[in-house]
Amino acid sequence: MKTILPWILAVMFAVAAGAMYFSKSSAETELAKAREQAQQADTLQGQLDEAQKQVAALNDQVTSLSKDNEELLRLRNQVRQLGDEKAQMEKQLQSAQSQVERSQAEVQRVQQATSANARAMAEQQILQMKQNQAVVGTCINNLRVIQAAKQQWALENNRTADAVPTPPELAPYLPNHQMPECPGGGRYTINAVGVAPTCSIAGHVLQ
Repeated sequence: MKTILPWILAVMFAVAAGAMYFSKSSAETELAKAREQAQQADTLQGQLDEAQKQVAALNDQVTSLSKDNEELLRLRNQVRQLGDEKAQMEKQLQSAQSQVERSQAEVQRVQQATSANARAMAEQQILQMKQNQAVVGTCINNLRVIQAAKQQWALENNRTADAVPTPPELAPYLPNHQMPECPGGGRYTINAVGVAPTCSIAGHVLQ
């Protein structure tokens, strides 16, 4: 028994030593795994942090793009408004041009009408003057006829220059044996033989 006991103790010691060795080896293996896992965890954490930074940068870009999009929409609205205002101004310009053209046409028409009226009035005045001159000439010629008839009456009837004949007395010495009439509607006064006959219309005067 005494000889076996040391061997038993030795075996037990060896077993304990082996157990301790394997336990230590297992612990080191677990520790290495734990360190590797910790390193992986650190790597993943770094990747996560980097991913979060990228996400934050993307969020900033999205925010910036959103603002840019809002600004773009605002600019588009302004461009649309400017386009509408331009179209409205073009319509107003066309309307104004049409009004100007109508006004010019109306002015030309009025000018033409005024010119035509002026010509017509001038022609009417000229015609009136010619008619008046013709009336005056005819009236003065009638006064000459009356004066000639008076002188012939006085000569044939031995009348003096202050004698005043009547229309019936002058009738035989007048054309158609009757007193002429003023074409202007005037009334003749025979007067004495030595005085020229007169017309009631001013300007109808026998010189």
